[in-house]
Amino acid sequence: MKEIFKGGSVAFVFKIAGILMGYIFFLIIAKEYKAEKLGVFSLCWTMLMFGAVLGRLGLDTAIVRFIASDISTDKGQNTRNIHRKGLALVLISSIFFGLLFFVFSKHISLLFFDDNSNYNLIRIVGMAIIPLSVMTYNAESLRGLKRIGLFSIFQNGSIYILVLLILVSVSFFKHDLHFLIQSVLFSIIIMAVFSLFLYRKEENKIEQIHSQNSKPINSILKVAIPMLLTNSLFLVMNWTDILMIGAFRAETEVGVYSIAVKIAALNSIVLAAVNSIAAPKFAELFSKNNKSGLRRIAKQTTLINTLLSLPIFLVIVIFPGFLMRLFGAEFETGVSALIILACGQIFNALSGSKMYILNMTNHEKTGQNIILFGAIINVILNALLIPKYGLTGGAIATLSSTVIWNVLGVYYIHKYHGFLTYPINIRNEHAN
Repeated sequence: MKEIFKGGSVAFVFKIAGILMGYIFFLIIAKEYKAEKLGVFSLCWTMLMFGAVLGRLGLDTAIVRFIASDISTDKGQNTRNIHRKGLALVLISSIFFGLLFFVFSKHISLLFFDDNSNYNLIRIVGMAIIPLSVMTYNAESLRGLKRIGLFSIFQNGSIYILVLLILVSVSFFKHDLHFLIQSVLFSIIIMAVFSLFLYRKEENKIEQIHSQNSKPINSILKVAIPMLLTNSLFLVMNWTDILMIGAFRAETEVGVYSIAVKIAALNSIVLAAVNSIAAPKFAELFSKNNKSGLRRIAKQTTLINTLLSLPIFLVIVIFPGFLMRLFGAEFETGVSALIILACGQIFNALSGSKMYILNMTNHEKTGQNIILFGAIINVILNALLIPKYGLTGGAIATLSSTVIWNVLGVYYIHKYHGFLTYPINIRNEHAN
């Protein structure tokens, strides 16, 4: 637990700073660009996140498991080789998906906007997929090395800071969406180069022994692809509501809803921070067949999540109108959606690190199937509820699917490992 507290507290500080920077960023953009343009930006940002998930092929999650296991069992003899192969695959994949966004930019623009006048924004998004994929992959590699402070640098908060610096120093907020998205691209390129430099520096501190047992590419992809499906489906589930509100409703409503999502996500910052160090720890304990340790760490991390997330949840549900009005009077229409989304986020936090436990313990295919089922439920409910109930319908769909996939995750961890991730001890639990 000392390692969890140390790494988790470092990640938590960086996560809080990143979240705070994100809210400052969106507050400034909301004030300067208003809800409609913020809605366009949110859609572009969502497409970028989804494209980068595809571009990484699940290797960002797999590399944490590979590096953490390699260091704990072989003292890092294959770390360099594994990282290089994964990076090559990420580059090839991200270039492919970036080109798809570029070539089909007009069709994508027509799908989510009133016309194809924003297709140049989609092309910029396509270019940004490549450096964002590389940056995230290198950041996760640092997490595998348990360099949590360095890993935490590469959160969205750093990108927001660079974007604001560019906007203030060059454009002075001329309300040009193209320059805003271009600033995101330039910022991500800088962070990608920096991430590679830092990873190489940390990797060189590990004594490398070229091993005959180096993982072949097909072995890497066998683990990574189910994680890709899990990550991409998880992103689909988390962003379906925003994309479908963009398809069915006005850009203004997208802007309002995106702010509600940002505020509700405060419930999960503790979970994200704890997972920063818990994920490689799960992989390490599993590789050593320490099942009682795995159970103990899983429950203790959930207890931390519970104690620190509940106060945040209470603030959100007690003062939802105040929080939404911070971004402007027009955002107050998202109060109901905010409360519903916050309920889903707190349920997620109280259920613990479900997907990370499954992914780090050779059950990534089960995790993939759980998220697939949750994503299908989410899409169906969003399609049924958004046209009739707008923002509230999208929030209800997200809450429902969140509860479903969390319950399934907890159930399968109990099935495979003999314990529930909830922070209580049940009489029939056992570390089998």
